[in-house]
Amino acid sequence: TLGRYFGGTLPACSDPNYSQPNAALAAAKPGACGYTNGISYYGDNQDTHFNALQVTLAKQLTKGLSFNGSYAWQRSINFNSSFSTYSRKAVKGRDDAQREQELIAYGSYSLPFGRNRAFGSNVPGIVNEVIGGWQVSPVVNWSSGLPFTVNYSECDRSIPGDAPCYVNGDTRNLRVNIGKLDPVRHQRLGFKGTRTPLTEQPFEGLSAAPLDTIGSGGRNGKFGPNFFSTDASLQKDFPIHEALSAQFRVDAYNVFNHIALGNPGGGIDNGDQFITGLAPSQFPLRQLQFSVRVQF
Repeated sequence: TLGRYFGGTLPACSDPNYSQPNAALAAAKPGACGYTNGISYYGDNQDTHFNALQVTLAKQLTKGLSFNGSYAWQRSINFNSSFSTYSRKAVKGRDDAQREQELIAYGSYSLPFGRNRAFGSNVPGIVNEVIGGWQVSPVVNWSSGLPFTVNYSECDRSIPGDAPCYVNGDTRNLRVNIGKLDPVRHQRLGFKGTRTPLTEQPFEGLSAAPLDTIGSGGRNGKFGPNFFSTDASLQKDFPIHEALSAQFRVDAYNVFNHIALGNPGGGIDNGDQFITGLAPSQFPLRQLQFSVRVQF
């Protein structure tokens, strides 16, 4: 009854130009609206709540070395729109794209080579042009994992198919244990599951929800693999003449070729769950970019 409208006599439905999609209803109740599509809800309560605490440390050292580091604790809560028409509380959960902890450190260091430096201070001018004036700037990012929902295979025994499927219990009891890469299947173990239906036997303190009940495990209550990435740049300025200068720069993205893993599947009673892809918007391989800039 919430998804369809059959019994009304809206003026638009009485319009002779209106095409009744339900032929049986049109014959039984002339003028009734037999709207057979589901109602999509686009309300102004589909919002996101974001809170964060950030601490930053900056230090300027001698001999061309500087350091900056920041740590952020952040939490973003939103609502799955597909069921919020019936219950916003049931679909409340962490934002799919939000990592709750993030540590970023970056800095710059002028390499100690060339004239007036610790090494090669008396080299000829042409040698100084080659070894002097280089600056390296690394950026390190470590972040916690992205959230995902733990569910089970027989939700339809307890709730309708359009209701959200959550396990009952505290999903923090489920241990994420990232395994080694399987070079044949191109996957990694995400967490150990079970083949016994959750409706028959609990697993890791989690059970199937009771009849007509949405599980207390909630939406996006578990976190996947952590994220780690290191970028770096190496640059050198070449003074040419008065206001004319050039800069050569090499940028390396994902220096250590670290794979940013995606989340495993969430079906706890579908056996072991594996990671088969990358985190959103991540590339798997190291990338190098070379550039030359002339300034005048």
